[in-house]
Amino acid sequence: MNDNVLNLAKLIGEPINPQLPVPVAISEIADLDTAEPGEKVFYFASEDTDPDEIYYVNTSTGAMVRVRRTPVADTELTFQGLNSRLEYVLVDAILASPDTNVLARKKARISAGMDKLELKLILDAIISDSGVTTITPASGEDLYDVVMNMKHDVEDYGNDYVLLCGSNVMNALDTFDKDNAGTFNYNVTIKDMLAKNGIKAVKVFGQVKTGSAANNESDSGSTASLLDANKCVLVARNSTIAQGKPLHFVRRKVSADIAALMGASVDTAQRALIVNPTPVNVAGVNTLAYGVYGYESIIWAVKNVNAIVKSADLTSIL
Repeated sequence: MNDNVLNLAKLIGEPINPQLPVPVAISEIADLDTAEPGEKVFYFASEDTDPDEIYYVNTSTGAMVRVRRTPVADTELTFQGLNSRLEYVLVDAILASPDTNVLARKKARISAGMDKLELKLILDAIISDSGVTTITPASGEDLYDVVMNMKHDVEDYGNDYVLLCGSNVMNALDTFDKDNAGTFNYNVTIKDMLAKNGIKAVKVFGQVKTGSAANNESDSGSTASLLDANKCVLVARNSTIAQGKPLHFVRRKVSADIAALMGASVDTAQRALIVNPTPVNVAGVNTLAYGVYGYESIIWAVKNVNAIVKSADLTSIL
């Protein structure tokens, strides 16, 4: 042993990535479903506005009142493909580094990133939809008033509420009682109000980066929050006028034979996570490297716009 130099190395933990996965809030607001390869998905494009008509039976003749009804219009939804960028690591870099699980970690991170992008796409659609009512604080109103106004707007159409909060909105909910203690003339504890009205507050946090469609390694893309920090969305999940939650989210299944042709491992049969064997083509050059990327096909629809309400930017009252 005196003639040998013994080098020992121990790895503790794993590399830290501050972009941790976030709880997926889609299941809080949407019914989840899958579609088989090639299966078409439709939704009702208009409301059934026929009035409820109930008549007493004519006891003398037994005649029934005849009312003709027509089917409600339907629309076929178009699936949208999502794919991550091809991430690769040089074989030489793997062999020279104690961090040999980099690709396994990247597969998990790609899956988490696609979860976040799904949620962002749905929230962006709600925020930009002119058909969803927007609650704006009036002069003298505070966050308590805004949340109550949102609840009043949808309570005729459902209950069992979830309030999806941007970071600043959630922070203001946490500190509301202390911030306003000097002006309270009666008990307006905001967390008690949420509980008594059956409103579950969920913080939507985290960011996701998206880039151009071009396979350009130098494109840094753009990073955006899943939900604007100063906005919130209230959803009545148990509707009195429609079955199920007010949104529907569908992933197209990736069958085993299609996955095999893609050389992919399939996450719950709905998302393909593909490992590229060496060599990887980088900017037209075959490179001694391993690559990994993800792909899925999704659609979503707002089935009951009456059960969803959003806030305007609440910066002025936070």
